[in-house]
Amino acid sequence: MKPDEMTATETLRRLCSEGPVTSVYFNLTAPPGEEDAALRWERLGRRLRSQGTDGAVVDALDRLVARAEPGSGALAAFAFDGDPVPTVVEMPDARQPDLAVRGPVPRLLPLLAWLQERPPYVLTLVDRKGADIEMCRGGTGAATTRTIDGPDDEIVRNAPGGWSQSRHQHRAEDSWEHNATRVAHALADDLAATGAHVLLLGGDVRAMQYLTKHLPEGVRHEVTLGHVSGGRNRDGARQRRQKQVREQVSRRADEETRGLLERLDEGRGPSGLAVEGAAATLRALARGRVHTLLVADDSADRRTAWFGPAPTQVSDRRTSLAESGADPVEHGRLVDVAVRAALLTGAQVRVLEPGTPDLPAQGIGALCRYA
Repeated sequence: MKPDEMTATETLRRLCSEGPVTSVYFNLTAPPGEEDAALRWERLGRRLRSQGTDGAVVDALDRLVARAEPGSGALAAFAFDGDPVPTVVEMPDARQPDLAVRGPVPRLLPLLAWLQERPPYVLTLVDRKGADIEMCRGGTGAATTRTIDGPDDEIVRNAPGGWSQSRHQHRAEDSWEHNATRVAHALADDLAATGAHVLLLGGDVRAMQYLTKHLPEGVRHEVTLGHVSGGRNRDGARQRRQKQVREQVSRRADEETRGLLERLDEGRGPSGLAVEGAAATLRALARGRVHTLLVADDSADRRTAWFGPAPTQVSDRRTSLAESGADPVEHGRLVDVAVRAALLTGAQVRVLEPGTPDLPAQGIGALCRYA
């Protein structure tokens, strides 16, 4: 099934719902001096076959890599034995080393880290007639656009002098405000529909003032407001504006990570809503308490955890799961097992760089729904 046929969350949960699964990340831009793509993939394919990956799956991945266009970024693919149609995600601009592994749980941390750097946003270019609105649901989703024009068309304030000049100016100002009000209401709907907390504005200064004035108070408190270059007309600012969008969206993602780490620090202690360390985090996942899992993506991490078929059957000890009646009991890399449990219990996952300040103990922790 292709990623665009279901939501990102549904896709991730499906990948965690059965196994074994083959996980592949393939760098489409080989660094200077390294093997070309064909040689690199040949080595990865041999590795997968040695791990027991279904031959039909390797053949499907062969065709996928052969068709991939060289360029910036990476390709992620996940496949179940017996299913010749892998789930594929293109990751533009990703700096991801090659990886190919077959196991009981998927390797989702690189993909999750890439997705969280691309949260949803709404970009609005306004003038005194209305606005062009670009909505992006984040991650791999393509942006969609629509145009909102206000109900009033008397937008020119210039008029001959005389007693009617002031009245004409007021009518024009009223029209600008009415049009901006309509755009503000449309934006509130779009922000809610996309789940975006980033609103970027560009265009006519006066129109932007009226727009922000008429945004619902709840929206103004929930979004990060930024500004970009250019306006609705073709003005040569598109390339610069795209760079500004990427920078501000990425900044919002970093701010969200810092906020979660601050909440983790505040929640430490017996009465807090935070846990840290492998054993405590797995216990919280086993009780369905976790709202947000925070985990460092360290490729050198070889710790193991155990899990059963049910989402909450997870532990750092095999015996405890076997005694609870879990059947079968399997094991995998601890961080991957924790991510699987988090996704299947409806928790969010935040991926951290190994060197991030204030990491949770042992590189893993969680913010909980209840104590």
